[in-house]
Amino acid sequence: MLNVTLLTSVAKSALVGAVATKLVDTLVSSKINNKIEQNKWLRDTKLDLYSKLTEEIMLIDDENFQTQIREIKRISAKIILLVNDRKLEEKIEDYINRLNRFSQNEKIERNALSLVNKDMISYLQKNIRL
Repeated sequence: MLNVTLLTSVAKSALVGAVATKLVDTLVSSKINNKIEQNKWLRDTKLDLYSKLTEEIMLIDDENFQTQIREIKRISAKIILLVNDRKLEEKIEDYINRLNRFSQNEKIERNALSLVNKDMISYLQKNIRL
C-alpha cells in the first residue's frame, strides 16, 4: 500500500514538474522568438527606408528639386522615428538644411551637391549596420 502511495506521489510530482517545465519553456521561447521577429522587422524596415532615401538622393535633379526635397523629408521622418540615434538625426537635419540652401539658388552647383549627397550616402552606409 505504501509503495502504491509513494508511486502515485512520485508520478504526480513528475507530471507537475513536466507541465511546469513545458510552461516555462513555452514562455521563454515565445519571448525569444518575439524579440528575434522584432529585430528582423526593424532590420528589414531600416534597410527599406535607407534604400529609398539613398535612391531619392541619387535621383536629385534640377527640375523637381522641391518635390524631391519633400520626399527626402518624408522618408527621413520615418527613419528618425524608427532609429533612436541622435547623430543620425543631426546628420539628416544638416543634410536637409544644405538641400534647402541649394534650392534657394537659381542654378544648383552640381559638384557641391554631389559632394553633399555622397557624404550623406556614406553616412547611411556606415549606419545601416545593426
